[in-house]
Amino acid sequence: MVESTIVRWSNPKVILVATNLVDDHTFNLYVISQAKLSRARVLLVHVIPPFYLRHESVYGTPFVQPVIVVRNARARLDEMAAALREEGIECEAIVLTGFPEEQIPLFLKSRPVDRVIVSARNATGVERLIGGSVAEALISGVEIPVCTIGRQMRPPLTCGTPPERILLAASLQPDSSMLANFASTLAELHQSHLTLLHVLEAAGTTREERELARFMARQKLSGLIPREARHRQHPAFLIPDGDPTKVIPDAVSSMSQDLVILGGPYPSLFSWILGTSVVHRVIAEAKCPVITIKSQAGAATESPVRYDAIDADATLAHSMGCPEETVSSR
Repeated sequence: MVESTIVRWSNPKVILVATNLVDDHTFNLYVISQAKLSRARVLLVHVIPPFYLRHESVYGTPFVQPVIVVRNARARLDEMAAALREEGIECEAIVLTGFPEEQIPLFLKSRPVDRVIVSARNATGVERLIGGSVAEALISGVEIPVCTIGRQMRPPLTCGTPPERILLAASLQPDSSMLANFASTLAELHQSHLTLLHVLEAAGTTREERELARFMARQKLSGLIPREARHRQHPAFLIPDGDPTKVIPDAVSSMSQDLVILGGPYPSLFSWILGTSVVHRVIAEAKCPVITIKSQAGAATESPVRYDAIDADATLAHSMGCPEETVSSR
């Protein structure tokens, strides 16, 4: 990955905000804060699923006039865009139709975007299999950083303030170098204190073996920081041992951080349904924004779970044969 990409991701000039039109005040404040911090242009995107664009009654479903649905979505989106413009943020409102997990990645291929911001819901079990989460689909489906605003978030004290503390959970897998470069560049840009967290899976090892593994992990973490980096404070390294799916979420929820950075491996079907993946648990429990970057390793070995993501607060079955169209205003 070229250095210019990392710089662009760290200081985004175009941010896509995926909205369900009912995002809460905290989500809107973080959108404003991140856009102001880098003076970014915002693409405010809402996707109307085919379920809402049916032309006739199906199995007792009431008739819905597609033109009215699009018109109402457009009006609400324009209202939200106007609020961002009042904050001095350049904003373009865009309405798409189709499935959000398909249409947003397609849209990203047609426009230069440096970051995605999306809200997260805490669905579990069968609800996750049926309705899932647009956030999770984007985390594992797009090639740029996805910033997720979870339900445990506290509102920012002031908008446009740089993060003072950044935590990177590093697995020491091949993509760790890219993640560390991104975290280091971001911390250097904002003069933030950077902490690198790595969890040792040390079950069945002796104390001496654990200490040796911890020493080697610290050396590897230190080596991930670019030599040319100039941090105001030297990065800190935390190397506990245990189960990463438990230790990382617990560390994130207990430590006072302003931003968390994770790799975004594609979840297995089992972890998707149960919500047991590290990424899901961190987002569900974090009190600060979580930026994930899709891991290239393993992305091609697992197929995505198909579901109908109506918006961030709805779970409805979908018709696979519904037509799709795109409506956009500039």
